[in-house]
Amino acid sequence: MTALRLAPQCREMDRPCAPTALMRTFIAIEIPPSLKQRLRMEQQYLQARLQSCATATVANNLSRVLRWTNTENLHLTLRFLGMTEDAQRRQIQARLAAIAAEQKPFTLTFSKLGCFASWNKLRVLWMGISGEILALQTLQAEIETLAQQVGFAAEKKLYSPHITLARSRRETSPALLRLVAAQLRHAAAEKETAQPLTDWTVRELCHIRSIVGQGGSQYSTLARFSLGTELDSDVLA
Repeated sequence: MTALRLAPQCREMDRPCAPTALMRTFIAIEIPPSLKQRLRMEQQYLQARLQSCATATVANNLSRVLRWTNTENLHLTLRFLGMTEDAQRRQIQARLAAIAAEQKPFTLTFSKLGCFASWNKLRVLWMGISGEILALQTLQAEIETLAQQVGFAAEKKLYSPHITLARSRRETSPALLRLVAAQLRHAAAEKETAQPLTDWTVRELCHIRSIVGQGGSQYSTLARFSLGTELDSDVLA
């Protein structure tokens, strides 16, 4: 089998990575560092709001009811893949290079706070995405097709672009979680009247490895794919 030679726009990263035939991976758009800091400020605002709700009845720090995403881990997921074999990884990266070459850079911005599954059953707190959504959806659909072609099961849920800010802790009582959700819902309503955060231009895709540990997930970028960059004619399809 001919070894994959990466095109110039597909850059494998230099970070150390233990040899393995199986790794947990996903495909995503990384967020510029300056905007990660803006999202961190949003997290801090929400944490402070929850902390201020402590009363004689609720002495807990309500912000601890949620597991807040580390700033460096903030990203926009396009497709979570899960356990990925080495052969699949090579196929994915070859096809991502081709997809990226056909996609022009596009602009996104953050829109409003929201949650899964609902404010009454809070599981995930997120920041929504707006901007050139059609370009994003088209790109994500191509990546979904790619995932299925290399052996991953079809995604059952409709794609809903978002940045995960926090997740609820499983051990939290329903009553306490409802109290937290109520405060966050009020904050979300207030944020809807505010000006949107600064937009940014998406210029590349990333194939990322995720290692789950006791302190949370650690991410390392396996390869980057520049949008709108012409492929070399002899790149492996």
